[in-house]
Amino acid sequence: MKKEPLVAGLDLGPRQFVLAAGVLRDSHQLVVQAVESVPAQGFEKEGLTDPIECTDAVSRLVRQAERALSSRIPGATVAFPAGQLKSFNANAVVPVQDPGGGISRQDVEKAVSTCRSLALDYDRQILHSFERGYAVDGQTGVKNPIGLSGKKLSVDLHLVTAPNTGIQSLTRVLGRAGLEVERFVLPGIGVAEAVLADVDRDLGVTLVRVGDSQMEVLLFDDGEVRETFLISGGMEDLAESISRSFKLPHVSAEHLLEQVSTVEELSEERAAVPLRAGLGASVRSFPQGQVVQAVRARTKDLLTRVQRRLEGNPIFLDCASGVVMAGHFSRLEGFLEMAEQTFNAPVRLGTVKEVEVAEGITLKAQDAVAIGLLRHSARRRSAAARPSNSAPWMRPLETVQRLLQDYF
Repeated sequence: MKKEPLVAGLDLGPRQFVLAAGVLRDSHQLVVQAVESVPAQGFEKEGLTDPIECTDAVSRLVRQAERALSSRIPGATVAFPAGQLKSFNANAVVPVQDPGGGISRQDVEKAVSTCRSLALDYDRQILHSFERGYAVDGQTGVKNPIGLSGKKLSVDLHLVTAPNTGIQSLTRVLGRAGLEVERFVLPGIGVAEAVLADVDRDLGVTLVRVGDSQMEVLLFDDGEVRETFLISGGMEDLAESISRSFKLPHVSAEHLLEQVSTVEELSEERAAVPLRAGLGASVRSFPQGQVVQAVRARTKDLLTRVQRRLEGNPIFLDCASGVVMAGHFSRLEGFLEMAEQTFNAPVRLGTVKEVEVAEGITLKAQDAVAIGLLRHSARRRSAAARPSNSAPWMRPLETVQRLLQDYF
């Protein structure tokens, strides 16, 4: 009997490590068979802090998942720490090899490779290369230049890079834990795979993930990522603000923040309800309204940072599916309404799309990145198994087909 291919995704968060694993049935149907987690060790928002502790934690995590699967996990798609990533746009122009015969696939590949080479620093590697568009002899807005006549071909790429040393160190640690790295990806890619439908990507959508120390913004158009932003700030930023405002240790501020359930204006009765924060052997109480007011002000500031980066961006302005928010903090009462007012666009909460899971598995919100990485790995595996890509003229038909499947 043919063995079903095993795929896995690993999310190394500053609070916990999550590993999701499953099988691909008939080369395309993904079934999640294990989701395990352990407290994070030797790893913070900027990456590795203690390789030995991290190796031990990942090793325990892998063993847990392998026991649940009754099978060995050879490798996984891994979310690289967003704090070490850089994203930027790059451009390159190359001469067309045979102007009279039209632009060939080789011309396009040469333009892309030239752009990647010119833009890359010697101490970094490219994790993602997203095509933003082409230009032929100055004519912009070209999506597929193959077959067009011209003398010069220009390509616009959006690149996401990571430091060589960070990649090497993390690969070594995971290898010692018994896990091979199949591919490092931007954490937001995992979230997108988990919460966005194909029709969202096709119509255009902006995904905003509020993480622990970074906010990741991904802009999709025509089914593909066109641009990303990495903006400092997140849950850690909010906790630090609470710590300063109420003169509390960082741990106590985090505990206080965990009790906040809304960013809306509170009634007098509700505002007077005390929230308690441990302070060594003692406990301090603060009126809920006072804490919520501080959180609301800081949340508005974080959303405004994102809005300033999106303002005037043509991809954002053309997003027919609006904005999708992800992350624990996005679930607070009033957060989506605040985001709508800030972005002046429809906003909705991103939740994990329907996924087939084995009996006994319950997915949690914090599993979203790992589940998305699992889907990302499965999507790439399925694409590699297909004999060939669809012809360009078939893509509109495929988009209509997905629309019908998603809504009917």
